[in-house]
Formats: sequence, C-alpha cells, structure tokens
Amino acid sequence: MNVLTSGRKEILCRNNIGGVKNVYIFSYDASVQFLLDGQNLISTDNTKTLYKFDVTNGNFSENITNDENGVLFNQSLSFRLLKQNVFTTNELNALTNFDFRYIVEFNDGSLKLGGLYNGAKVSSLNINSGGAKQDFTGYDLTFESAEEIESIYVSSLDLLTNTEILLLEDGFSLLLENGDLITLE
Repeated sequence: MNVLTSGRKEILCRNNIGGVKNVYIFSYDASVQFLLDGQNLISTDNTKTLYKFDVTNGNFSENITNDENGVLFNQSLSFRLLKQNVFTTNELNALTNFDFRYIVEFNDGSLKLGGLYNGAKVSSLNINSGGAKQDFTGYDLTFESAEEIESIYVSSLDLLTNTEILLLEDGFSLLLENGDLITLE
C-alpha cells in the first residue's frame, strides 16, 4: 500500500521568510464548530474577538509523536513582547488561568491556527528587567498545545471574526475610566 502521492523538488525561491510577525489570541470554546477543507479553514459558526500582539523573536513549531497512544501534534509558540507595564502584566497573568486558541501570522503573510480542538495554555511566562541599560526588558512567553491534527491554515482573519478589531498604538484594547474593556460589535 503506497500512501505517498508525490515527491518534492527544492526550488530556489526568495519568498521563504521565516519568523512570526503577530499573534492573535482568542478564547477557547469547545462548542464552536470549524469547517475544514483538508488543512484549510473554510468557516466557523461563531464570531470571536481577536486580541493582537505585535511580537519580536517569534517562533512557531510542531513536532509529531507517534506511539501506542496514536499520533499527536505538539505545537509550541514562543515570542517576546517589548517593554513592561502594569496593564500588560495583568493581562498576561490572567491569560495563564484559562485555555485559548491562537493564530500565528508569519512574516510571509501566512496564518496558522493553534490549539484548534484542545486549546492552548501558557507554559512559560518570564518577566525580564535586564541587568544593564541595553538588556532586554519585557516578556518572554511560550504557548503549548497538543492536537490530533496539525495546525490549520487560515486564509483571512475575516473567517474568524465579523467584528472590528480596535487597537491602540500598544496593540491592546481601549479601557474605560473604571477599568472595564470596551467591546465593539
């Protein structure tokens, strides 16, 4: 029985840009249905609010384990957020307490969704102050998820949300004077 359908020839190309540009985080809801065509998202039955993070030193990887328990796709996303502030620290601390899904926007413009069926968790959050003026100050984060299928491609963020995403210069939501978030629908 032959499961392979073709080989692959390496073609020299100039659009193979690595790295992660942005990460979009949204809540995990097991009741939300996703319609897939192979490894591509076609639609979903529920709109979501996406929270955008401009990241540096981003890396997304998947490794496949195949053992007596079956095939598992272990997804890992790590990145840095520059500069510390109280609002970001509070938001990231809250993120460690629940499951979520995330979309990785690569530097080449492609999008992949992690934590599709089982959700993702923050496995590491380091708040760095640096030892000298030129040292990194900010946050190092790692998200982990384990799925039965590999991460899927998303052709457009519009497939996941019909609401407008309003972001300030720092990439976060607007706050009311009493500290509540403004939700746009």
